[in-house]
Amino acid sequence: MRSLRLIAALAVAAAVVPAALASTPLPAKPQGSGNEPTAGGGTMAGKPFAAHDALAVLDVSFDQLEIYLFPAKVACNGIFFADPPYVEVTVDTDGSPILVGRPSLQNGKAFVQVDFHPAGSTKYYAIQPGASITFTSVSPARSSVWHGSLSVGKQRFEGQEFSYSGTFAATWCGKD
Repeated sequence: MRSLRLIAALAVAAAVVPAALASTPLPAKPQGSGNEPTAGGGTMAGKPFAAHDALAVLDVSFDQLEIYLFPAKVACNGIFFADPPYVEVTVDTDGSPILVGRPSLQNGKAFVQVDFHPAGSTKYYAIQPGASITFTSVSPARSSVWHGSLSVGKQRFEGQEFSYSGTFAATWCGKD
């Protein structure tokens, strides 16, 4: 019985270690000189969507950077209470520094995922292939602004159409 507990504990440890190593480290100092506004839009579940506000946060549960695009102003403490529609971009660098000035990696370990949260729905649509984010400036300072661009090529998923093309000036909210 004791050996079964040991095997179970080792199995859990083996599963947790790769997840702990797959992190997205924050920049130690400001990088880049981008100054894009939050502008752009696309199609979310067949309906037009335009972003006018953006926030950035590090999800400490998974060590992943998240950029949120909203149609109206949202405070940092309101991210997780915002009503749809909004776009959530998850960037996992698999432990590498955040790339500035070129697209984030999509290599099977590091990834960019764009979740479309349509209005009036509790369901969201996650898209990875065809999604690209490029950071043009990042900073670890609280309330700094992270700039860049996001594109999601036109796709149909579960009978719905999704796309996005735009820039962002995301207020850095820190860690959640």
